[in-house]
Amino acid sequence: AGPSVLRCIMSSSPTLAGCLGLYFPSGSILAPDLAAFLDVPCFKLVVSKALGYGIIAGSALVKMPQIFKIVQAGSVAGLSASSIGLELFGAIASFSYFAPLGYAFSTWGENVFLLVQNVIIFGLYFHWSGGIGPRFCIVLISFCIAGMLLYFRLIPDLQFAAGVCSTLHLQRCHITCKDLAGGIPIVTIFVSRVPQIVQNARQRHTGQLAIVTYALNTLGGAARVFTTVQELDDKLTLASNLCGLAQNLIILLQIIAYRKQAPSESAKKR
Repeated sequence: AGPSVLRCIMSSSPTLAGCLGLYFPSGSILAPDLAAFLDVPCFKLVVSKALGYGIIAGSALVKMPQIFKIVQAGSVAGLSASSIGLELFGAIASFSYFAPLGYAFSTWGENVFLLVQNVIIFGLYFHWSGGIGPRFCIVLISFCIAGMLLYFRLIPDLQFAAGVCSTLHLQRCHITCKDLAGGIPIVTIFVSRVPQIVQNARQRHTGQLAIVTYALNTLGGAARVFTTVQELDDKLTLASNLCGLAQNLIILLQIIAYRKQAPSESAKKR
Protein backbone atom coordinates (compact mmCIF):
# COMPACT_ATOMS: atom_id res chain seq x y z
CA ALA A 1 0.00 0.00 0.00
CA GLY A 2 1.21 3.49 -0.86
CA PRO A 3 1.63 6.28 1.69
CA SER A 4 -1.69 7.87 0.72
CA VAL A 5 -3.55 4.59 1.30
CA LEU A 6 -1.79 4.05 4.61
CA ARG A 7 -2.66 7.59 5.68
CA CYS A 8 -6.32 6.93 4.94
CA ILE A 9 -6.26 3.71 6.98
CA MET A 10 -4.38 5.32 9.87
CA SER A 11 -6.80 8.23 10.10
CA SER A 12 -9.60 5.87 11.19
CA SER A 13 -7.91 3.41 13.52
CA PRO A 14 -4.15 3.96 13.87
CA THR A 15 -1.83 1.35 15.33
CA LEU A 16 1.77 1.89 16.37
CA ALA A 17 3.05 -0.53 13.72
CA GLY A 18 0.92 1.16 11.07
CA CYS A 19 2.11 4.61 12.07
CA LEU A 20 5.74 3.53 11.92
CA GLY A 21 5.07 2.14 8.45
CA LEU A 22 3.55 5.48 7.49
CA TYR A 23 6.52 7.44 8.87
CA PHE A 24 9.15 5.16 7.31
CA PRO A 25 7.62 3.76 4.09
CA SER A 26 10.99 2.57 2.79
CA GLY A 27 11.64 0.58 5.97
CA SER A 28 14.69 2.68 6.86
CA ILE A 29 14.70 5.13 9.77
CA LEU A 30 17.16 7.20 7.72
CA ALA A 31 14.53 7.90 5.06
CA PRO A 32 11.38 9.14 6.82
CA ASP A 33 8.37 10.63 5.08
CA LEU A 34 8.39 14.01 6.83
CA ALA A 35 4.91 14.91 5.61
CA ALA A 36 3.53 11.80 7.32
CA PHE A 37 4.50 13.21 10.72
CA LEU A 38 1.65 15.71 10.27
CA ASP A 39 -0.91 12.90 10.43
CA VAL A 40 -2.85 13.87 13.57
CA PRO A 41 -4.19 10.44 14.67
CA CYS A 42 -0.74 8.87 14.38
CA PHE A 43 0.90 11.82 16.10
CA LYS A 44 -1.48 11.48 19.06
CA LEU A 45 -0.89 7.73 19.28
CA VAL A 46 2.89 8.01 19.15
CA VAL A 47 2.89 10.77 21.77
CA SER A 48 0.56 8.68 23.93
CA LYS A 49 2.84 5.63 23.66
CA ALA A 50 5.92 7.71 24.45
CA LEU A 51 4.20 9.24 27.48
CA GLY A 52 2.96 5.83 28.59
CA TYR A 53 6.41 4.27 28.62
CA GLY A 54 7.82 7.46 30.14
CA ILE A 55 5.32 7.15 32.99
CA ILE A 56 6.31 3.52 33.51
CA ALA A 57 10.02 4.43 33.59
CA GLY A 58 9.35 7.27 36.01
CA SER A 59 7.10 5.13 38.21
CA ALA A 60 10.04 2.82 38.93
CA LEU A 61 11.58 5.68 40.93
CA VAL A 62 8.66 7.99 41.73
CA LYS A 63 8.34 6.98 45.39
CA MET A 64 12.04 6.45 46.01
CA PRO A 65 12.56 10.05 47.24
CA GLN A 66 9.82 9.41 49.82
CA ILE A 67 11.42 6.11 50.84
CA PHE A 68 14.90 7.68 51.12
CA LYS A 69 13.53 10.61 53.12
CA ILE A 70 11.87 8.28 55.65
CA VAL A 71 15.02 6.17 56.01
CA GLN A 72 17.29 9.21 56.29
CA ALA A 73 15.09 10.86 58.93
CA GLY A 74 14.37 7.63 60.78
CA SER A 75 10.87 9.00 61.18
CA VAL A 76 7.40 8.82 59.64
CA ALA A 77 6.32 12.21 61.04
CA GLY A 78 3.70 13.84 58.85
CA LEU A 79 2.63 10.60 57.18
CA SER A 80 -0.90 9.32 57.66
CA ALA A 81 -1.23 5.61 58.51
CA SER A 82 -4.68 5.39 56.96
CA SER A 83 -3.46 7.07 53.77
CA ILE A 84 -0.55 4.63 53.44
CA GLY A 85 -2.72 1.57 54.05
CA LEU A 86 -5.49 2.67 51.71
CA GLU A 87 -3.02 3.64 48.99
CA LEU A 88 -1.46 0.18 49.18
CA PHE A 89 -4.87 -1.49 48.99
CA GLY A 90 -5.74 0.70 46.00
CA ALA A 91 -2.48 -0.28 44.28
CA ILE A 92 -3.27 -3.97 44.83
CA ALA A 93 -6.78 -3.54 43.42
CA SER A 94 -5.50 -1.52 40.46
CA PHE A 95 -2.93 -4.17 39.54
CA SER A 96 -5.60 -6.88 39.96
CA TYR A 97 -7.93 -4.95 37.64
CA PHE A 98 -5.50 -4.31 34.79
CA ALA A 99 -3.30 -7.42 34.72
CA PRO A 100 -5.96 -9.88 33.43
CA LEU A 101 -7.47 -7.48 30.83
CA GLY A 102 -4.78 -7.67 28.17
CA TYR A 103 -4.42 -3.89 27.79
CA ALA A 104 -1.17 -2.61 26.30
CA PHE A 105 1.46 -2.47 29.05
CA SER A 106 2.11 1.18 28.18
CA THR A 107 -1.38 2.06 29.48
CA TRP A 108 -1.04 0.58 32.97
CA GLY A 109 2.48 -0.75 33.63
CA GLU A 110 3.30 1.84 36.30
CA ASN A 111 0.95 -0.02 38.65
CA VAL A 112 3.51 -2.82 38.98
CA PHE A 113 6.25 -0.50 40.23
CA LEU A 114 3.91 1.59 42.38
CA LEU A 115 2.67 -1.57 44.08
CA VAL A 116 6.21 -2.62 45.02
CA GLN A 117 7.11 0.83 46.34
CA ASN A 118 3.86 1.13 48.30
CA VAL A 119 4.68 -2.18 50.00
CA ILE A 120 8.09 -0.78 51.00
CA ILE A 121 6.57 2.42 52.42
CA PHE A 122 3.96 0.36 54.25
CA GLY A 123 6.71 -1.72 55.85
CA LEU A 124 8.78 1.34 56.75
CA TYR A 125 5.81 2.98 58.41
CA PHE A 126 5.23 -0.03 60.64
CA HIS A 127 8.95 -0.30 61.37
CA TRP A 128 9.17 3.29 62.68
CA SER A 129 5.78 3.44 64.37
CA GLY A 130 5.70 0.39 66.61
CA GLY A 131 7.61 -2.35 64.86
CA ILE A 132 6.78 -5.09 62.36
CA GLY A 133 4.77 -7.58 64.37
CA PRO A 134 1.58 -9.64 64.21
CA ARG A 135 -0.59 -6.65 63.26
CA PHE A 136 1.61 -5.90 60.24
CA CYS A 137 1.50 -9.55 59.13
CA ILE A 138 -2.28 -9.80 59.52
CA VAL A 139 -2.88 -6.65 57.46
CA LEU A 140 -0.43 -7.69 54.74
CA ILE A 141 -1.91 -11.21 54.47
CA SER A 142 -5.41 -9.71 54.28
CA PHE A 143 -4.30 -7.46 51.42
CA CYS A 144 -2.78 -10.44 49.59
CA ILE A 145 -5.99 -12.46 49.90
CA ALA A 146 -8.07 -9.53 48.66
CA GLY A 147 -5.72 -9.10 45.70
CA MET A 148 -6.00 -12.75 44.72
CA LEU A 149 -9.82 -12.64 44.91
CA LEU A 150 -9.90 -9.57 42.65
CA TYR A 151 -7.24 -10.81 40.22
CA PHE A 152 -8.92 -14.18 39.63
CA ARG A 153 -12.41 -12.56 39.66
CA LEU A 154 -13.57 -14.85 42.48
CA ILE A 155 -15.96 -12.40 44.16
CA PRO A 156 -19.60 -13.07 43.10
CA ASP A 157 -21.54 -10.42 41.21
CA LEU A 158 -23.54 -8.01 43.35
CA GLN A 159 -27.18 -7.79 42.27
CA PHE A 160 -29.31 -4.72 43.03
CA ALA A 161 -33.08 -4.64 43.30
CA ALA A 162 -34.88 -3.13 40.32
CA GLY A 163 -36.19 -0.31 42.50
CA VAL A 164 -32.66 0.67 43.54
CA CYS A 165 -31.48 0.68 39.93
CA SER A 166 -34.38 2.90 38.92
CA THR A 167 -33.84 5.32 41.81
CA LEU A 168 -30.10 5.64 41.17
CA HIS A 169 -30.55 5.65 37.38
CA LEU A 170 -28.09 2.76 37.00
CA GLN A 171 -27.55 1.37 33.52
CA ARG A 172 -27.41 -2.17 34.87
CA CYS A 173 -28.47 -3.82 38.09
CA HIS A 174 -25.36 -5.81 38.92
CA ILE A 175 -21.69 -5.14 39.69
CA THR A 176 -19.11 -7.69 38.57
CA CYS A 177 -15.83 -8.51 40.28
CA LYS A 178 -14.11 -6.68 37.41
CA ASP A 179 -16.19 -3.57 38.16
CA LEU A 180 -15.27 -3.89 41.83
CA ALA A 181 -11.55 -4.18 41.07
CA GLY A 182 -11.73 -1.10 38.85
CA GLY A 183 -13.84 0.90 41.28
CA ILE A 184 -11.83 0.24 44.45
CA PRO A 185 -8.85 2.36 43.31
CA ILE A 186 -11.17 5.33 42.72
CA VAL A 187 -12.52 5.07 46.26
CA THR A 188 -9.16 4.36 47.91
CA ILE A 189 -7.37 7.15 46.04
CA PHE A 190 -10.00 9.59 47.28
CA VAL A 191 -10.19 8.26 50.82
CA SER A 192 -6.43 7.72 51.22
CA ARG A 193 -5.48 11.22 50.11
CA VAL A 194 -8.18 13.07 52.06
CA PRO A 195 -6.81 12.13 55.54
CA GLN A 196 -3.32 13.25 54.41
CA ILE A 197 -4.70 16.52 53.03
CA VAL A 198 -6.70 17.17 56.22
CA GLN A 199 -3.74 16.26 58.43
CA ASN A 200 -1.46 18.62 56.50
CA ALA A 201 -3.95 21.46 56.83
CA ARG A 202 -4.49 20.84 60.55
CA GLN A 203 -0.77 20.56 61.42
CA ARG A 204 0.29 23.33 59.03
CA HIS A 205 3.26 21.24 57.93
CA THR A 206 3.85 18.20 55.70
CA GLY A 207 6.52 16.43 57.75
CA GLN A 208 8.49 13.88 55.74
CA LEU A 209 6.38 14.13 52.59
CA ALA A 210 8.74 14.47 49.62
CA ILE A 211 8.02 17.25 47.13
CA VAL A 212 9.78 15.35 44.32
CA THR A 213 7.48 12.35 44.74
CA TYR A 214 4.31 14.42 44.59
CA ALA A 215 5.58 16.59 41.74
CA LEU A 216 6.29 13.45 39.70
CA ASN A 217 2.93 11.97 40.73
CA THR A 218 1.15 15.10 39.50
CA LEU A 219 2.98 15.25 36.17
CA GLY A 220 2.57 11.51 35.64
CA GLY A 221 -1.13 11.73 36.52
CA ALA A 222 -1.70 14.45 33.92
CA ALA A 223 0.11 12.40 31.29
CA ARG A 224 -1.83 9.27 32.21
CA VAL A 225 -5.15 11.10 31.79
CA PHE A 226 -4.07 11.92 28.22
CA THR A 227 -2.99 8.36 27.41
CA THR A 228 -6.22 6.94 28.85
CA VAL A 229 -8.36 9.24 26.71
CA GLN A 230 -6.24 8.45 23.67
CA GLU A 231 -5.90 4.66 23.96
CA LEU A 232 -8.60 3.23 26.26
CA ASP A 233 -12.36 3.34 26.26
CA ASP A 234 -12.49 2.75 30.01
CA LYS A 235 -14.44 5.20 32.17
CA LEU A 236 -13.34 3.55 35.42
CA THR A 237 -9.68 4.06 34.55
CA LEU A 238 -10.28 7.65 33.46
CA ALA A 239 -12.18 8.48 36.67
CA SER A 240 -9.43 6.92 38.79
CA ASN A 241 -6.71 8.87 36.99
CA LEU A 242 -8.59 12.19 37.27
CA CYS A 243 -9.22 11.64 40.97
CA GLY A 244 -5.57 10.80 41.64
CA LEU A 245 -4.36 13.81 39.61
CA ALA A 246 -6.54 16.27 41.54
CA GLN A 247 -5.48 15.04 44.96
CA ASN A 248 -1.78 14.73 44.17
CA LEU A 249 -1.91 18.32 42.96
CA ILE A 250 -3.52 19.46 46.22
CA ILE A 251 -0.83 17.75 48.33
CA LEU A 252 1.91 19.18 46.11
CA LEU A 253 0.52 22.68 46.65
CA GLN A 254 0.38 22.02 50.41
CA ILE A 255 4.04 20.95 50.46
CA ILE A 256 4.95 24.17 48.66
CA ALA A 257 2.76 26.31 50.92
CA TYR A 258 4.03 24.75 54.18
CA ARG A 259 7.65 24.20 53.09
CA LYS A 260 9.03 26.59 55.75
CA GLN A 261 7.05 24.99 58.57
CA ALA A 262 8.81 22.32 60.66
CA PRO A 263 7.00 19.51 62.54
CA SER A 264 6.83 19.77 66.30
CA GLU A 265 9.03 17.59 68.51
CA SER A 266 6.05 15.42 69.44
CA ALA A 267 5.29 14.78 65.78
CA LYS A 268 8.89 13.82 65.09
CA LYS A 269 8.78 11.15 67.79
CA ARG A 270 5.64 9.48 66.51
